[in-house]
Amino acid sequence: MNLLELLKMLLKIKKIFKGKLIYVITILIIVSYVTFLYIFQKNAALSPSDFINNFTIFVGWIIALSIAEIHLIKTRRDNQLSKREEIKKSLEINAFREINKAASDFSSILTSLVTPYITLPSRLKIHIDKPLIFKFDKSEIAQSLHRQAGELYGGTANFIIVIESNEIAVVEFDHYRKYIQNRIDDVHKTIREFIDYFSNSSPSTLDKPEGYSEFERKCYRVSDELIKIQSYLFDYRIELMNTILGEVFGKKVPERVPKDPSYKTLKEVAVKELVIKECEERENQLLKTHKK
Repeated sequence: MNLLELLKMLLKIKKIFKGKLIYVITILIIVSYVTFLYIFQKNAALSPSDFINNFTIFVGWIIALSIAEIHLIKTRRDNQLSKREEIKKSLEINAFREINKAASDFSSILTSLVTPYITLPSRLKIHIDKPLIFKFDKSEIAQSLHRQAGELYGGTANFIIVIESNEIAVVEFDHYRKYIQNRIDDVHKTIREFIDYFSNSSPSTLDKPEGYSEFERKCYRVSDELIKIQSYLFDYRIELMNTILGEVFGKKVPERVPKDPSYKTLKEVAVKELVIKECEERENQLLKTHKK
């Protein structure tokens, strides 16, 4: 047997007995001790009763040492698990802190977007009633809406990036994030459609009752979608808070209870299986669009 084969054999033996060395040594000690006692007893150096007494004492010590070793191994394993759980909880709390701030910042952006769509109908109404006193500059308003749409893109990107940066800590809530992201995509489309409609609408059309009603309805649609996303962000933060911090504080924050039954919580609308199906359909639709 050459040196290389000997080293390979030693490595195999090491792998076999890895983590079990203490048990191998214990067995060797027991076998050696019993062998010596047997030899002494055979040579009449020990009487049968002395052989039994010595053997009993030795076995007792081995059992005691084995129990101590088992307890030490269990304690070490428990400490490792405890340390891992402590690190995990620390990472979860840090993830919640970052996501909570990103969600708060994004919610502020949504608030700044909601305000114009809520106030535009009343501004137009005042202009219709008192055109000489109150101006309704379509060009200026359209530019403002375009700028705010850009802010929505930036806020969305930052919010998603923060979640994805901490995804391992909040992976069980990934379907909530995807549902919110789908609704954001929808409101992006609704805002683009509204800006196109508003930019192409003549003042004379908007001043008429039918034109004003349509304008008001479209404004309400945008504001309603934005407000729903804000509500879902609130629900998402509460879910994270109760899961990550609920055990630490021994209590949970009450979930949102909409007064209007037509409005649902994130937990009610973001059913995991349905969200996954919706995402797959959107991806397939996107692929078809690119192929065209």
